Amino acid sequence: MKEKYLKILKETYCNLTPKDEKVFAEIIQEDGLGKCKPAFHLYAFIFGWFYLLYRRVVTEAFGVLIFSLMIGYIMAYAKLHPVIVLASVFLTNSLLSGFCYYFLYLNKFAKDLESCGGYNPDIECLRQKAKPKLSYVIWAVIVIIVVIWPWIYALITGVKLHG
Repeated sequence: MKEKYLKILKETYCNLTPKDEKVFAEIIQEDGLGKCKPAFHLYAFIFGWFYLLYRRVVTEAFGVLIFSLMIGYIMAYAKLHPVIVLASVFLTNSLLSGFCYYFLYLNKFAKDLESCGGYNPDIECLRQKAKPKLSYVIWAVIVIIVVIWPWIYALITGVKLHG
């Protein structure tokens, strides 16, 4: 079963490198899910949850984001310096995305297998679900800009946000 999943993954994963193939082979289990074994992925480390969104690992990307923000909230509540809080959020995001990317992707892959036919999946359906999509990242950036726009406006104009 593991070999069949690896064969399907090779056929559907976009731009599979030999390193990616080796890591996937090491951590994939019989049910298609990954073992939680840290394996470094450079792009996921650099771009964090944005790379996960690009790879359409949406649920897991929001999980990484929420966890990172919770760490930041706890540190802000402890009244640590805002730069330290921001750095910890970015670091947590990068570490989770960069070292757990293959695990998170395999969990998405298992969900895609279920929705595309289970044991005998439709390969075209899987290719469509595995194809990277930049629009998710663009929407995330738009939402972030809309949410932080009042602070950006206040910094530029000098207007106070609260009375």
